[in-house]
Amino acid sequence: MELLIATDWPQFANDLADVARIFYGALSYRTVPFADASQTELTEDTLLLIHRESAESGRVKVLLEARGRVGDTAAETYEKCADPLSEKRLHKRALKLALYRLLKNASGITPPWGSLTGIRPTRLVWAEMEKGQTLAQAVDTVRRVFDVSPEKAALLREIVSSQQTLPKPSGRETEIYVGIPFCVTRCAYCSFLSGELGDGRLVEPYVAALLKEIAFVKEMLKETGLSVSTVYVGGGTPTALPAEALRQVLLALEPLAVGREFTVEAGRPDTITREKLKVIMDSGASRISVNPQTFHDETLRRIGRAHTAKQTEEAFYLAREMGFRDINMDLIAGLPGEDLPMFEETLRRLSALQPDSVTVHTLSIKHSSVLHLFGAPLPDGEMVARMQHLGREAAHAMGLKAYYLYRQKYMAGALENVAYARPGLECLYNVRMMEETGHVLALGAGGISKRVWPSGGRIARAPNVGNIEEYIARVDEMCERKRALWA
Repeated sequence: MELLIATDWPQFANDLADVARIFYGALSYRTVPFADASQTELTEDTLLLIHRESAESGRVKVLLEARGRVGDTAAETYEKCADPLSEKRLHKRALKLALYRLLKNASGITPPWGSLTGIRPTRLVWAEMEKGQTLAQAVDTVRRVFDVSPEKAALLREIVSSQQTLPKPSGRETEIYVGIPFCVTRCAYCSFLSGELGDGRLVEPYVAALLKEIAFVKEMLKETGLSVSTVYVGGGTPTALPAEALRQVLLALEPLAVGREFTVEAGRPDTITREKLKVIMDSGASRISVNPQTFHDETLRRIGRAHTAKQTEEAFYLAREMGFRDINMDLIAGLPGEDLPMFEETLRRLSALQPDSVTVHTLSIKHSSVLHLFGAPLPDGEMVARMQHLGREAAHAMGLKAYYLYRQKYMAGALENVAYARPGLECLYNVRMMEETGHVLALGAGGISKRVWPSGGRIARAPNVGNIEEYIARVDEMCERKRALWA
């Protein structure tokens, strides 16, 4: 489908396209001059939006007229504001709400997240609470303004309630992220900046560059007076590294891992060995991930994961036997070829293991993934919504509570990814990184460091290059980017 937008405010065209995608899935869009709008030949696969505005008595009226696939109009007003950033936010919100109402009326569809297209819906709840509302009042405000379903409103309330129990960042501490951009195979849905391990020729130079960046960060922490709150080693798959290379990285991180939490993603069960688990445990890491994604071997083969469901169970039991008491497991709802009974079976086998936290992802087909390249469609949104509901019920039955969520573009059913944990075992790094409430120093290829100013919500970023060989060659430059971020 193609979306054509006639507007004097082209900076909001992408926001309008995001709302249209809630109802129509993948689409392309472009702006057109008003003079051409009436001359454009429209088809069943074309939606033309004509956007006009008027102002009176300090209020702006946003009017959208749809032609082509949908024929209707909708309007929304907002109060003008002296602050440019607040004005832009109110302007954008009015536009999105008007289009949402137009398309909802035309389609008869009520999306679970209403008009929300953002990554972090919990931020809206926190914003209302900062104005003096209670949690219940804030959730109700978000539900009413954005037409969020009762089920998603209850999920928001559960998550923010969990987050209220967690320590707040002090402003003088930082999270540490260390990226290991290697995997043994590439999953069909993956869009991360990582590469297959291959012959391993890049491992040694990558680890050498990473150790150099770790040493730099240690000195930088002394210079800035920042302390470390959490350390998270992710990927890729950190355990794709040979045991000795993994030991070098974790040994270098040990002096930093003195905060509240130290996580290492073991991730792929086919990379987990007793030797590597011992390396992780000896480093002082308290939390690991053993990620099945599904417990169906045919699906695992289909999506390019070189392990079986049995290997997942064996890796989990080995980690328990060796003393790990905080193990996370990830699932994906809506994987190619899976139906509701298959997902129910995955939940049954996962529940038998009793992990300490579970993240239920919704399949997202990103443009750089193999699934997108081969034209795979997203699964039925209603089915995946049912899977997410069953995932929540299974998590509650295991004594887990939701503690953070995030949304992505191109997700089945415009749904979400939700993490659940036993109370007291929430991953603090995940919350602070996703909610963008604390500083992050990110090391390794593709890492993005963030400096957060609590007052005013300003965030500055310093990205590392994503290409592994470029990172190795330019690691000194990556270090200097961090120094400049804190200058």
